[in-house]
Amino acid sequence: MKRPIKKFQDWMTVITYAEAGEAEMGFRITGFNAPGRKRVAKEAAEAVKSNPNQAAAETDIQSLNDSPVPAVEPNPRKRKLEVLVVDDEPIVGKRLKPALSKYGYDVEIFENPVAAMERFDEKEFDIVVTDLRMDDLDGIGVLEHIASKSEKTKVIFITGYATVENAREALVKGAFDFIAKPFKINDLRMAITKAALSLGYMGAVAGVPA
Repeated sequence: MKRPIKKFQDWMTVITYAEAGEAEMGFRITGFNAPGRKRVAKEAAEAVKSNPNQAAAETDIQSLNDSPVPAVEPNPRKRKLEVLVVDDEPIVGKRLKPALSKYGYDVEIFENPVAAMERFDEKEFDIVVTDLRMDDLDGIGVLEHIASKSEKTKVIFITGYATVENAREALVKGAFDFIAKPFKINDLRMAITKAALSLGYMGAVAGVPA
């Protein structure tokens, strides 16, 4: 199950870096060589056929091969990327807060998704990392609440119940990325970085090493 999801994540990474004017960085991160670039674009084109946002996605994919992609305008005022992590497993928050904070992100952790959304109503976060299956309010509910409040906030799912169907549902409903547990911290960091790049943040704010 993880292999097709990983492929999906890889071409999403390439596309997102391309949108930020850093296509070559996306290819280096995912490890695609010249033939691989054509293959991943083809797989991406096939995958988005089931996506209601197909036309926009196909334009992004085609741009990888056919035309340069303009860089996103950076936000010079932002000092720290604000990240909200929602997971009802205490060990996840204890692991992620120090790991992500060391990259310069401002991280807040919540085990209760309802309380997390109350906090989100008080403060708009750049990125929300949420588990998929939780009591009281699941990850899809979190995504829908965020979408109703903020157009710019990016939502990244982390879950131990990863299936292609779950990934597709989350992405179709507007999630930015979908990561299967267990995952390496660097996998999540790269997802956060590409989300930050898509928001227009660059350099250290986005978590890109100098």
